Formats: sequence, structure tokens, C-alpha cells
Amino acid sequence: MKISIDWRFLKWPLIFLTFAVGVSAAFIAAGKYYENIQLEQYNKAKSSLRDTHGRYKKLVEDLDLLQIYTQTYDEYRSSGLVGSERRLSWIETLETVNEVLKLPKLSYTLMPQEGFQQPKLKVDRNIQLNSTPMSLDMDMLHEEDLFAVFEGISGTIDNLYTIDSCSISLIGGGNRSLSTQDANLRARCLMRWVTVDVKQK
Repeated sequence: MKISIDWRFLKWPLIFLTFAVGVSAAFIAAGKYYENIQLEQYNKAKSSLRDTHGRYKKLVEDLDLLQIYTQTYDEYRSSGLVGSERRLSWIETLETVNEVLKLPKLSYTLMPQEGFQQPKLKVDRNIQLNSTPMSLDMDMLHEEDLFAVFEGISGTIDNLYTIDSCSISLIGGGNRSLSTQDANLRARCLMRWVTVDVKQK
């Protein structure tokens, strides 16, 4: 049996259905577009947050390093390595060492400060290395007194120093017997007290 369809009655329902399908498709497309926009913004915000976190982490690390460097710098300043000469401190150190060793003679001469020059030593142009030469004349009972003097200096003060040269000679030549009371050896040494001057940029 053949069924006939009266399209006049289905006209408006079909139009409404088509319109509804179109509106639904438009909503779906708009929703997908909005979702893509929100996803893109989310990814950008996530990347920005990651970058911010990285910068914050680096800032914290830099602040920690700055604190360490500042503390170390302050320690160097208090010890006398960084800053101006501390001639009085050096002299007091030698006198303290001699009070312990009680050498027959310990005299010293401090010379004017000059640049510290060493082969293959390279420093930043904003850092000036200086040295203050000091000559030492010592009368000693035996050669171990010489090592005791420099060990005493190292143990008494934190300043950096170098020893350029030392010469030791017998007092009176080899014609007299060694004494347990009087000086037998004479030492002449040239040392340098090193200081660091940081120039302001």
C-alpha cells in the first residue's frame, strides 16, 4: 500500500527542525571556538606562570648568593684583606709573635704601598691588588725560629702575605761555637702584605 505524505503539514516542523539544527551547530561551533580561545589563554598563562616561577627561583638563588658574597666580603674587610692598609695591625702582630718566641732581635721596616705584580696573575680591572713591602731583620738561636715567626704570623692574623726572599747567615762566621743563650743566626727577609681595593663602578 502506498503511503502519501502531505508535505504541507510537515513544512513548518521541517523548517523548525532545520533552524534548530543550524542553531545547535552554531552553538557547538561557537563553543568549540570559545574552548580553543580559553585553552590558548590557559596555555599562555601556564607558560607565563612557569617563566615567573623560573625567574623567582633564580632571584632567590641570586639573593642567597648575594648574601653569601656579602658575608664573605664583610669577613675579608674585617680581616684587613679588603680595604686600606692596616700597618698598625701588622706591627702588633709581629710584636705579639715576638712576645711568644722572645727572639734576641726582631726589627722591621714598612715601605710605601705599591701595586702587587705577579707573573700570570690577572684580575678584573675594577679590582686593584696592592702590596706593602716589609723587611724583617731577625737574630735567632737556630733556623727553626724563622719558620716559627711566619707560622706565628699566620696564626695571629688573617691578612694575606707573601714572602719574596729570605737569607740566613752565621753571626761571627764559623769561627765561634754555637751558643744556647745568644743569637747564632741572622735572617733578613722581604715579605709583602697584600690588600685588595675594589673600585666603585
